[in-house]
Amino acid sequence: MSVAHTNAQRWRRLRDHLRSHGASDTSDSGGRVGAVLALAVERDDDLVFLLTRRRDDLPTHPGQVSFPGGRRELGETTTEAALREAAEEVGLQPDSVEVLGHLPVFFLSPSRFWLAPVVARWVHPHPLQAQETEVAALVWAPLRLLLDVERWRKVRLSVTGWSLAWQLDEGHVLWGATAMVMAVLLDAIEPGWRDGTEPFELDDEREVTPWLDSRLAGRVLPARLTGVPSRSRSNVKAPNRRPPSAVRVQAAGAAIAQAVTRLHEPPARVVVLAGGGGNGAAGAAAAAQLQRAGVHVEVVAAHSAGVSGTDDAQPFAGTLPSADLYIDALVGGGLRGRLRGRALDVLMALRSHEGQIMAVDVPSGLHPGDGLIGDTLTATVTLALDGVWPVLREAGLSPFVGDLYLWDHDTDDITRLVGGPERTALSDGWRE
Repeated sequence: MSVAHTNAQRWRRLRDHLRSHGASDTSDSGGRVGAVLALAVERDDDLVFLLTRRRDDLPTHPGQVSFPGGRRELGETTTEAALREAAEEVGLQPDSVEVLGHLPVFFLSPSRFWLAPVVARWVHPHPLQAQETEVAALVWAPLRLLLDVERWRKVRLSVTGWSLAWQLDEGHVLWGATAMVMAVLLDAIEPGWRDGTEPFELDDEREVTPWLDSRLAGRVLPARLTGVPSRSRSNVKAPNRRPPSAVRVQAAGAAIAQAVTRLHEPPARVVVLAGGGGNGAAGAAAAAQLQRAGVHVEVVAAHSAGVSGTDDAQPFAGTLPSADLYIDALVGGGLRGRLRGRALDVLMALRSHEGQIMAVDVPSGLHPGDGLIGDTLTATVTLALDGVWPVLREAGLSPFVGDLYLWDHDTDDITRLVGGPERTALSDGWRE
């Protein structure tokens, strides 16, 4: 492995990488953009990265280790947003840093955010102060520690896939999107640092499950559907694979419409994303019932043959109308292989919108058996139809599932599913 011996070499490599592979600064307001500041400072013969640990009681990403940053506001450049957020979170003085460049923006499916990393050098260090309402602690990650193989860990982010993580110290695990950005930075600073090692090659004892942190035990966030009882997800049956009858489709549509009216924030505008199968037909049935109740609803057909049970669907033409709620009735449990074709195009178009998403049966793109195998829609709420696919019980996939509810065809009841051996209170409430 080629190792740089001086900080000067490291800065030069990083600058060269950003010039060759970096992105431009932007104030484009399309979609939700989170700007983060990857800030490094020289300490002796090492570089050290500034990270924060989010408070354990935050509604989103509680307890996670991350770069300072947050949502870019309208009219801001990515640099302006990253520096503003760092000033708010840790008291960083913007004029104390030198912005070196920008890494390419990438989409975070679990959060439905575009992540825009800004890379900077802290040339005039000064005392920092964590913002008490959001930041629990400042966390420093030395380069020598990140390159230490003994600190490398693996995180199962799907049923079949792994991601690299770091055990920074006893109480802090660097993982997820922040770890992805850090790996890119290390590729630039110390080429060949992994020497070809892939996360799945690490020993099983190096697997970590940060969402099961004992500090977060007992967190239960309010349900997104009001007036709905809860039950344990243990021993809930799996759905049957029989094609739904017309009567069952109408009943499922009524259940979807009922779930929409029970949302804590009832939507004024709804768009149903309908595939050509049973889920699409149920979504169209829900649209008809919501329309009769006075809700503004549009149906977008993501299948060349249209949507069974309605003639009002508009074909998908590359963009989606804005809405407060999108009902994902594209594929569900019938997925075979990766999401593709028009359904995938709809998913990509949805990345430019901020409305909540209610998935029918299972979020489209999430394989009922294998889990995360490709691009997957991220749901705010998932309404399982008369049974729960086992993949919905995987704690690591809860950001894609959101709040999980079950419609029972025999009783016509909707219940919120909580607990169970595969999950904890944290994963039940792990939002965004």
